[in-house]
Amino acid sequence: MKTKKLLAAVAALSISAALGTAASASVLITSPGAYSGPTLNLTPYETGNYNFTFGPVNVGPGLTFTASPGGSGGFPFGGNSGQGSVVGQGGYGLGANGSFGGSAVYIGVDSGTGFDTIMFSAPQTQFYGFWNYAPNVGADATISTLDSGGNVLQSFDLTTLAPISTPGGFNQFEFRGIDGTDQFSGIRFGGNYLLLAATAQGGATGGTPEPATWALMIGGFGLAGASLRRRRALAA
Repeated sequence: MKTKKLLAAVAALSISAALGTAASASVLITSPGAYSGPTLNLTPYETGNYNFTFGPVNVGPGLTFTASPGGSGGFPFGGNSGQGSVVGQGGYGLGANGSFGGSAVYIGVDSGTGFDTIMFSAPQTQFYGFWNYAPNVGADATISTLDSGGNVLQSFDLTTLAPISTPGGFNQFEFRGIDGTDQFSGIRFGGNYLLLAATAQGGATGGTPEPATWALMIGGFGLAGASLRRRRALAA
């Protein structure tokens, strides 16, 4: 696990150097540690519906969600529904990485491009979550940290730094987190229909996280949410 963290940290620092910016103290990690960051609460959205929205809506204590799910044209690059992103439930395809749905609750960008944003009421130094995406559909899956004005501080390309592979899986996900000493006021995530899976009360228990990950989920620390969605008609 320490090796994974070190590799992620080195990769993040390499990106900063390539962009000609100062090395940041925030890095992408692939194994959870002690967490004191914001906690997502999607319980109000366990309605059996997709609950499409552009926001703003509350998705946890001090957490405000908004959506910008990409351009027109539908799948694979524009927003599927034209009604915003998903904060709720429903069956969605993840391409080569299988599918997601059943009782799982999630927040979904609903596009191969565009992004969703969660802003915090107070600056944080951590954001942990359980993710999946549809490989090679739209832009690369990316998580970015934001300042209080919504400007990007750092971007972490999951496809390059820590790719996720769950061939043919159902409700499968992998842990990815942003950790360090630099403060940020929100996150932006999108590309490849990036899915942030609700866990504990969200029903996304089809995956096989490590014991430490399950402990994080049960304790309510695991941020959840987003589903890559592909409508049944489109899948057909």
